[in-house]
Amino acid sequence: IPSHSGNPNLTILIEWPKTNIGERAEVNCPCGNATSDEGSLIATRYCGGDFTNGGQWETPNAAACNFSDLAREICQLAELETEARVQQLDEFTENSDNLGSTEVI
Repeated sequence: IPSHSGNPNLTILIEWPKTNIGERAEVNCPCGNATSDEGSLIATRYCGGDFTNGGQWETPNAAACNFSDLAREICQLAELETEARVQQLDEFTENSDNLGSTEVI
């Protein structure tokens, strides 16, 4: 899922599991197991097609995973050492006006 700003470093990649024809794949959104008031944030994708022509993925429903750029940056903090993570988190959250529900999940 491309970032809202177009920054390629903030693109969200969803890995879909092997799925049988006629079944819907369901995966947790990247960035941990975030939840909302409606439950877990998930992406779904239906595997259509037939056994003659093969399976074919339909367009995914990944709207729940389309986080803001700030939420994506916060998610990437997990890759940093603790001290750097704390420093970056402090900088990201310095202005609470920038924080929405996806940044504090």
